[in-house]
Amino acid sequence: MSRTQRCGIDGTEEVSLSTNHYPMPETSPASGRWRLGIISNPISGSNQRRFPAICRYIDQQHDLPHRIVTNAEEVNRALEDLARRGVNLIAINAGDGTIQAVLTALFHHRPYQTLPLLALLRGGTTNMTAKDLGLRGSRIRSLENILAWSRTGGKNGFIVRRPILRVRQPTGGLPLYGLFFGAASIYKGINLFHSRIHGMGLQGNPANALILARFLMAIAARDFKELGAARAAITIDGRPLAPARYLLIVAHTLEQLIFGMQPHWGKEEGALRLTAVSASPRYFLRVMAAICRGRRSRLARPENGFISHNAHEIRMALDGGFAVDGELFQADARQGEVVLDAGGQAAFLQLSR
Repeated sequence: MSRTQRCGIDGTEEVSLSTNHYPMPETSPASGRWRLGIISNPISGSNQRRFPAICRYIDQQHDLPHRIVTNAEEVNRALEDLARRGVNLIAINAGDGTIQAVLTALFHHRPYQTLPLLALLRGGTTNMTAKDLGLRGSRIRSLENILAWSRTGGKNGFIVRRPILRVRQPTGGLPLYGLFFGAASIYKGINLFHSRIHGMGLQGNPANALILARFLMAIAARDFKELGAARAAITIDGRPLAPARYLLIVAHTLEQLIFGMQPHWGKEEGALRLTAVSASPRYFLRVMAAICRGRRSRLARPENGFISHNAHEIRMALDGGFAVDGELFQADARQGEVVLDAGGQAAFLQLSR
């Protein structure tokens, strides 16, 4: 089965249910109509600008539930309320972290008997998830298009069904559900954004470009403290890799990352895409130049410090922090392994222009 499945809105293609038997939304709802609800985080990056205008537009629509959230508890309550109201299409006007909180609530707390269809707006700072699975254009224009589609059942849309990454921590607690896991330099880069770059007023691609530039400069200088290399013992579908220090560790179910990067070239079966780069890779800048152009370099081989696999399960005894969709967490190998697998599938609405 392919990692990403599409079906026309007329339901001409049969698509399997999620791996954990969570009923997926139908291409045409049993009620005969899509009922739209909106979840917004006003402190997400892009929403700090023009949020009053977005609220005014939503208020002008009759009987359109709009729930404003700023933390996971509020996300849970919002989803419970939308489920009671029969909302089966949820537009998320927020960033990657709020999308992760919505997915975690949907898959762990399960306020819905049948998973709602999701439509992602670019309301955050990086918007990596929304750029891969969401709607293009301004948030108001996107909401107009979603409303028009939901009311008329237009043919200009399709549903993308994507595996969702589940991250379980050794200390227990809530599993995390999202689309991107990053450690080592990824954790360092997100920390850098929050501590310095965000205060400069940079967001989106300009902020990402500055972080990438600092990363490449540190590579050239071999400044491993600046790079945030981390030690990890990784096991891929029961096959252990030798413990090592890694410059970069990512696992995801996205088709592309920031700047359209596709840093994955594994050929195995498995919903998760893992890429790891050793702390002292050979030809790193040449490999990165190819990846930034959306290509694979012939130099990206294990003997040069580059590993890429598709996997069903990844276990990681990790020292240091990690990120799930931009949200930061801590790991300590002495406490056990972080376990990544596919926690199911979610369905996302995309609209053609």
